[in-house]
Amino acid sequence: MSVIHRSSFIRSLFRRLYMFVYKWGYRVTIRMGGWWEPLLEEAAPGPGERILEVSAEGCSACETLARSYPAVHFFAVRPTRPNENELKSLSNLELLRGDQYCIDCRAASFDKVICSLALHPLRQDKKLALLKEMRRVLRHGGALYLADFDKPLRPTEIHALRGTGYLFGPDTAKSHTDGAWLDLIKKAGFVGVRRVTTYSERVGRVAIVRARRT
Repeated sequence: MSVIHRSSFIRSLFRRLYMFVYKWGYRVTIRMGGWWEPLLEEAAPGPGERILEVSAEGCSACETLARSYPAVHFFAVRPTRPNENELKSLSNLELLRGDQYCIDCRAASFDKVICSLALHPLRQDKKLALLKEMRRVLRHGGALYLADFDKPLRPTEIHALRGTGYLFGPDTAKSHTDGAWLDLIKKAGFVGVRRVTTYSERVGRVAIVRARRT
């Protein structure tokens, strides 16, 4: 094996190993994070509300909320490997066609949108496109509830964002590393943008952010 081929093989092997470790740590952060329950509490529905979820986890939040609030209608975009048998038992949860940037529904259709860990892997233009699409489907006065990686306050909290930059490009992680991703939410046309709280999750700090459509 030539030196060039050996070097290429080692880089490929290292990248696969890094991807495995990153995904494992990422899943632990998602499934075991202290931010999850507070996000659901913040986005808890009122009577008659329509709530949409757009997230890396597909419809996890809406599945949980739909079981607790059977009188409220929930929607989700692009679920990740949904258990269709379980979803069929939830008459108040509907899956929408489309993707993160073109949701198959009319404008001003929802009272609330929940978005968890979907922004950080995207380039700046894609982050903005997703935020604008979520604003489009929100009713006037509707609320956006975001959970995503925020500016690290401890040395170990940088690892998730370093992994993001390595796997998806440095432009994806930069605005989260310095906390400027909240400015993108304002740029998309939202008002009242604020961090509700932040949580240290070993390899990253997750912020819960609330914003509103005028």
